[in-house]
Amino acid sequence: MKQIKLTKANLEKLVANPPSQRDEYRTDIGGCYLRVGPSSMSISVLRRDSKKKQVRVSIPIDTLDLPNLPALKRLIRQAKESDSHSMKREKLLKTSLRSAGEYVIEAKQLASATEANYLRCLKQLVTFADDNVPEKAVEIRKLHKLISEHHGSAGANSALKVLRMVMKTMHADDESFPDWPTDAVRGLWTYEPPRETRLSTEQLPLVWNASLPDHWSQWVRFALLTGMRKSETKRAYIQGDELVIDNTKNGTTHRLPLTPSIEKHFSDYSSIRCFKPLTKHVQASTEIRTTPHDLRRTFASIARMAGVQQSTIAWLMNHSAGRSSQTDRYQGRPERFVLREALLRIEETYKTLGCEEI
Repeated sequence: MKQIKLTKANLEKLVANPPSQRDEYRTDIGGCYLRVGPSSMSISVLRRDSKKKQVRVSIPIDTLDLPNLPALKRLIRQAKESDSHSMKREKLLKTSLRSAGEYVIEAKQLASATEANYLRCLKQLVTFADDNVPEKAVEIRKLHKLISEHHGSAGANSALKVLRMVMKTMHADDESFPDWPTDAVRGLWTYEPPRETRLSTEQLPLVWNASLPDHWSQWVRFALLTGMRKSETKRAYIQGDELVIDNTKNGTTHRLPLTPSIEKHFSDYSSIRCFKPLTKHVQASTEIRTTPHDLRRTFASIARMAGVQQSTIAWLMNHSAGRSSQTDRYQGRPERFVLREALLRIEETYKTLGCEEI
C-alpha cells in the first residue's frame, strides 16, 4: 500500500491531480488511511467499539475547502474515541476546569504565542480553583482575589478573561455547563492604567548605541526609525522605494517611504518568535528596562520633538484614531514626500540626541 504524510499541502496535490480510479494510502498517523477518488476524498480511521471489535469510521473531506493539519488531527482523534471514552470525556469536560479550558483553547486555533498565554492563565485558574469549575459569582470573586495576591492585578484580569471565554463557550455548547455570571461579577476587573512609558532623551542614545547580542541592536534601531508595532516588523517587506506591511492591526496596508537609514537597518525579522529577550538584553547592557512598545511610544515622542504635525505622526504610525476628524478625512493620506520629509527630520533629531550610525 502507498504511504503518504498527512498534510494540507499533500492533500492539495492530490486534489490538483486526482487518480483515475479510487486509491488508498497509509498515513503517518497510526490506524488512519486516506482514500482518494477521481472526485472525492475521505479519511478512514480504525477504532474499537464498546464490544472491543475493530470498526472503520469514515470522515469525508471537502475538496473545495481542505482542512488544515490541526483540524484533521482533531477529527481523527474524535473518530478514534470509543463510545464509552466519549462519555467519560464529556463528563470530564463538565467537571474539570483544565479539560474544559484545554478543549476550548484548542478549538480556537490561536496563534502559538496567544495559545501559550492562555494556557499559562489556565494553569493559574486550575491551581487556585483545585480544577473545579466555579458555579457562583462568589467563587469567581474569591478566585480573582487569590490570583491577584500571587500574580498581581494584571495577571488576575488575564486569568478571568480566559475563564470567561471557557465558561461562555462551553455553556453555548451545553446549557448544563455553568454560564459566566455577567451581572454578578460586574466591576470585578481591576483597573489597569494605560502604559505610557517611553525612553527619555538621556536614555535614548544609551539604548540606541548599546551592543546587544544577535539581531537585537539592528532591530531596536529599525523599530525606533519606523515606529512599527513589533508584529509589523516581522512582516515588513520592501516594494520599490517603500516599506510595506500587509494586514495591519486596523486592517489596512501600511506603507512608509524607504529612507537610506531605514533600508540600512531593515532585515528579515520574521524568525523572531519572542521579544521578551530584548528587555533582558537591554537591561543587562544599559540598566534600562524597556519593551518593544516603549520604542514605538518613543518614536511618537521624538516625532513631536522634531516638529512633525500630529496628523502626520498618526499616518506614520498607522493610527486610525489619530486621523478620524472630519478635516483629516477630507485631507486624506499625506503625500509621499511629506512622510519622507517627516522621517528624515526624525532621524536628524536622533542624531542630535547622540544616536550613532544612523
